Amino acid sequence: MALANAFAGVEIFIAAVKAGSFTAAAAHFGITKSAVAKSVAQLEGKLGVKLLHRTTRRLSLTPEGAAYLEQAEAALDQLRSAEDVARSKASSVRGVLRVDMPAAFGRRIAMPILMDILRAYPDLRMEASFSDRIIDPVEEGVDLCLRFGELPDRTDIAARPLGSQRLTLCAAPGYLAEAGEPTSLRDLQSHVCVLGGRPGRAAPWRFVDEDGRATFIEPPATHLVTDGEVVIDMAVAGFGLCQMPQSLLQPHIDRKELVEVLPDRCRVRSPFNAVWPATRALLPRVRIVVDELVRRTNAGAL
Repeated sequence: MALANAFAGVEIFIAAVKAGSFTAAAAHFGITKSAVAKSVAQLEGKLGVKLLHRTTRRLSLTPEGAAYLEQAEAALDQLRSAEDVARSKASSVRGVLRVDMPAAFGRRIAMPILMDILRAYPDLRMEASFSDRIIDPVEEGVDLCLRFGELPDRTDIAARPLGSQRLTLCAAPGYLAEAGEPTSLRDLQSHVCVLGGRPGRAAPWRFVDEDGRATFIEPPATHLVTDGEVVIDMAVAGFGLCQMPQSLLQPHIDRKELVEVLPDRCRVRSPFNAVWPATRALLPRVRIVVDELVRRTNAGAL
């Protein structure tokens, strides 16, 4: 994000509030902590009000700061939208595409597609991040998110469906030879399981029950990993059962590194979507990526 503009102080103030500290805001912009503090102080001087209470541990908004934050965020978003509209008039695909993807899917499947696009459009640059946590594209300033799972009911984000994928349960042949193969969902409670999620909170697994209804299961989180690619790697190495989208597991199944378990119960499909801020015009650099992902989805390449 460029700082050499009239709104730099406003952007730094918003970033400091969102991050909760001057140190985190400084890291975000690649400047020093003292530069962040000076920028906020200059903004307060310009406005003639105190925006933040500062302590050694945390920042907190004054009543005036809270009111200013709400208006400033709305104004900056309108400005970005206006800039996007102006840029969208250009027919060329250029600029920086900021895209966030699930770790395993992004590295193994999405990145080869994105690199094909970069080769086709040499004026396009990319800032890619890989995260299995659900991020807010509006707050994070991301042009495009690729996400599995149900979308929140919000008017400030837009989405394009990219199909759905079956959630598959797998384990390495060596693990199953030693631990035995589960024959029911109840058996999962006595197995070693590698789960994704965030620290301290594992994501449940999804199956269909005997009546064909979707159900959530919370197996023992023997190993909890925040990176989907590592979840798969641990399962291949024989550390236990894992459940992931089928496209990520199928190469390992084909190579007989993993064996599908309880296939009759693994019929739940997870929707996959391209998501972007609805408050901004769809830039050519975003549209070209979304259109290519849709094309490959229709061709069965995802």
